[in-house]
Amino acid sequence: MKPSTQQELIDRILAHIANGTTDTAAAERSVGTDDYLGTVRLEQELRSVFLERPVLLAHSSQLAKAGDFRTDEVHGRPVFAVRTRKGDVRAFLNVCRHRGARLVESEQGTSVNGFSCRNHAWRYDDEGALAHVPDQARCFSPSALAGRDLFSVPVQEKYGFIWAGAADGERRGLAAHLDPLGEDFDGYRFEDDTIWSEDRLTGRFNWKLGVEGFLEVYHFRSLHPDMKKYVFVPEVALFDQLGEHARIVAPKREIREVRDTPAGLRVLRPLVTVVYFVFPSTFVFVEKRHVTTLRISPLTPDTSEIRVLHIAGQDGLLRPETLRQNIALFTKVLSEDVAAAESIQRGLTSAPQKLLFGRNEVGLHYFRDSLCRAIEQSVGQSV
Repeated sequence: MKPSTQQELIDRILAHIANGTTDTAAAERSVGTDDYLGTVRLEQELRSVFLERPVLLAHSSQLAKAGDFRTDEVHGRPVFAVRTRKGDVRAFLNVCRHRGARLVESEQGTSVNGFSCRNHAWRYDDEGALAHVPDQARCFSPSALAGRDLFSVPVQEKYGFIWAGAADGERRGLAAHLDPLGEDFDGYRFEDDTIWSEDRLTGRFNWKLGVEGFLEVYHFRSLHPDMKKYVFVPEVALFDQLGEHARIVAPKREIREVRDTPAGLRVLRPLVTVVYFVFPSTFVFVEKRHVTTLRISPLTPDTSEIRVLHIAGQDGLLRPETLRQNIALFTKVLSEDVAAAESIQRGLTSAPQKLLFGRNEVGLHYFRDSLCRAIEQSVGQSV
């Protein structure tokens, strides 16, 4: 993030604190409960929104050396990404081209000799090319094996993370979707950080409820008891749209101490938590000495998976106990957020109504604007 942007954000926060205000939307907004229910709506979102946008697969440090790989699900399809001997990252559908078996069964690991299918030992190199077929001369003609390399998946290493897209590609490409984050992300140098830990959980809530729970700070004091003794200025936050993404800045109490500090000596990161919402369902939480990413993936209309990565800078790694405490607090808060989303999901079916977004829940408005535009653009391009 540019120094000038940091100073502008600090000034806005201090003005809000002095005036008892926060960033707001122009008016309230309502959303019908049926927007969170049913397979037809979810199928439209998967087709129009998710298939067009990149998924965060991993941090670059998880594919640090040649042969390192990760498996995952991208838009319901099994994929794996691998660091090649050339140093770049490739991604493929995790399906053998012989009889369709899953090729790589481990979630992560290192394979310097390529990837062999357990069923019949067909082997592929790190570029996805078919490298060996047992008893090939007796069983398969060259023409039958032509075009039997692995199906490639679009992949991009950018800002220290590995991003993948749908197997049939996106209309705009991965980089174009991520470019609006560059002015901020380039300054953080996430690529210099190291993976610390990861986690995953499944909750019974529609994916949009999960997203919306992380786009506002209105719930901090009521839902998260530990926040009462924690560090944030109550119910003050900044919201800025970055393309179809958003930046949320939640100030910590010590930001008041820099009111009289010359602007050139102020540094934003220790004074706030910066949350980047990467549309449609990924979050990057930038803390003082570590970064947490959170990806929400819809499984069914009322079930979602959350994948979490905790990444630490060198100064964070030198304070392992502090890092463990911070991650433990995040995990506790996350469990409270999941429980709240599940509670809302149950309420949707018992009391059909229009949900109300307040003016102070401006992040929810930004999300809905991006969602509506994405669906409208997709429908317009398919006509």
